[in-house]
Amino acid sequence: MATRRKTKAPSPILGVAAGLIDDASNSFVRQDGKFRHTFEVPLTEVAPDPDQPRKSFDDESIAALAETMVAEGQLQPILVRRVTNSQSDKRWVIVAGERRWRAAQHAGWSSMLAIEHDGDAEVAALIENLQRVDLNPLEEATGIQRLIEKRGWNQSQAGEVLGKSRGEISSILKILTLPTDILEELTSERGVARNTLVELARVPDPVRQQELIEQARTGQLTVKAIRLGRADLERPESAPTRKPSGFTFTSVDRMAQRLSEVRAQQLPLNSEDRERLRRLRAEIDQVLGDENT
Repeated sequence: MATRRKTKAPSPILGVAAGLIDDASNSFVRQDGKFRHTFEVPLTEVAPDPDQPRKSFDDESIAALAETMVAEGQLQPILVRRVTNSQSDKRWVIVAGERRWRAAQHAGWSSMLAIEHDGDAEVAALIENLQRVDLNPLEEATGIQRLIEKRGWNQSQAGEVLGKSRGEISSILKILTLPTDILEELTSERGVARNTLVELARVPDPVRQQELIEQARTGQLTVKAIRLGRADLERPESAPTRKPSGFTFTSVDRMAQRLSEVRAQQLPLNSEDRERLRRLRAEIDQVLGDENT
C-alpha cells in the first residue's frame, strides 16, 4: 500500500524572507521614482541620432574604448529614447553615448546597458557631447549655437551649464563667422586649434584673412602670427600727426649748427660718418617731398 507523502507546511522563516525581499524590491525599484534604471538593450535595436552634434568618430579611439570596455566592463550606460511609429526593427535612438555603442559593436557585443531618457533628448545630447574634450572646434561651436537656440539661452546661461565663461562662449561662437567649407577643412583635415581659429575669425580684412588661411593649410599658422598681422591692419596707414616723443625741431637747428661748424673747420669724415649723413639727407628729402605734395 502506497504511503501518502506528507505535505510540508510553509516555512515561516522563508515567508518572512520573501516578504522582506518584496519590501526591498519596492523600496529600491519604484515605478514612480525620480531616477530611471538600467536595462539591457540589444545593439540591433539601437540606432544613432542623425542630428547629434558629433559628426566624426576616430576609429583608433573607438577601438581603444572597446578594449577598455572588454577589460573593465561598461561603466556608464548609454541614454536612449523610445522610437515611435518606426517601420524598422529599431526601437531606440541614442541620446548620449554613441561612442560607447560603436565600441560595443567593435567588441562584438550583442547587447549593452542603457537608460531610457524621456526628457528633451536634443538638449541632453548636446550637453553630454559638449562636456567632452574630444570635440573638434566646429562641432563644439555648432553644438553651443544649437543649444542656445534650442533653449532660448543667452551666452552667460550656456556658459553656466557648460562650465565656461561668457567670454569663452563668445570666442567659440566667433569661429562660425568663417566660411563653412574652410572651417570644415581646417578643423577636420588640418586639426587647427580652437584658439587659432578664433584669432583668424577676428581678422577684419578678407584679403589678409585669406592669406592666413593659406598658412593654416600648410601648418605654418600660429596665434602670434595672426595677432601681429591684425595689429598691422589696425595701425593707421598715415604717419601719426603727433611728433615722436622727445623730438623738437629745435634739435634740428642745433644739428644744422654743428654740421656748419664741421664744414667750416673742414674736419675729416670717415665712411661711417658719411653713411650717417646720407641717411639723414634721405630722410630730410622725404620729409620735404611729403610737404610739397
